[in-house]
Amino acid sequence: METLSKALLAVHVFCGFSSIILFWIPIFLKKGSDLHIKVGKVYVFLMWIIVISAAILSVENYIQGLYIPAAFLGFLSAITANPLWYGIAILKNKKGLSESYRKKHMMFNLFVALFGAILLGYGIFLKGQGQGILMIIFGTLGVFTGGNIYSMYKNPQSKSNWIKEHIAGMMISGIACYTAFIVFGGRTFFGQIFSDNLMIIPWVLPTVVGIIIIKYYQKSFVRK
Repeated sequence: METLSKALLAVHVFCGFSSIILFWIPIFLKKGSDLHIKVGKVYVFLMWIIVISAAILSVENYIQGLYIPAAFLGFLSAITANPLWYGIAILKNKKGLSESYRKKHMMFNLFVALFGAILLGYGIFLKGQGQGILMIIFGTLGVFTGGNIYSMYKNPQSKSNWIKEHIAGMMISGIACYTAFIVFGGRTFFGQIFSDNLMIIPWVLPTVVGIIIIKYYQKSFVRK
C-alpha cells in the first residue's frame, strides 16, 4: 500500500511539473493551429491525471487522519476539474449552449461552492491559524462560485462567447496548478523568502497574475 501511494504521488508530481511548463506553450502558439491543439490536448490529459491522483491522495490522507491536507487536496482537485472541464466542453458548444452543458456546468459550480463553504468553515474553526488562513482564502473563492450559479439560473443563455470561456477555463486550471505547486511543492523554498502571514503573497500570486493574463487575452480576441 505504501509503495502504491509513493508511486501515485510520483505520478502526480511528474504530471504537475510537466503541466506547469506545458501550460505556457499553447498561450504563445497561433490559436487554432494544429500544434496549439495537439499541445493543448497533452496539457489537458496531464491535468486530468493530476485531478484524479489528487482526489485519490485526498481520500488517502483522510483515512490516515490527515484532515487538513485531505480537505485542501480535495478542494484543489475540484476547483481544477471545474474550469478544465468547461474550458474543453465549451468547444463543443460553439453554436449554442446545450441544456446538458448548462446543467453540468451548474452542478460543477455548485459542488465547488459547497466544498468551498466547508473549507471556509474549517478555516474559521481553526481561527485562521497555520493552514487555516489558506482554507479561509480559497474557501471564500469557492463560495463566490455560488454567485455564478445564481446568475446562470436567473439568466439562462443559449449562446456564449466560446473563445473567452475557453481561454478562461484553461487559464484558471493553470492558476490552480501553479497554486498547488507553490503551496505544496514550493512551500519550503518560499518559506525562506516569506515568513508568517507574508506567505499569503505567493499563495495568491498565481491568481492575481492569471486574472491579468485572462483579461488581456480575452480583450485581445474581442478586438480581433
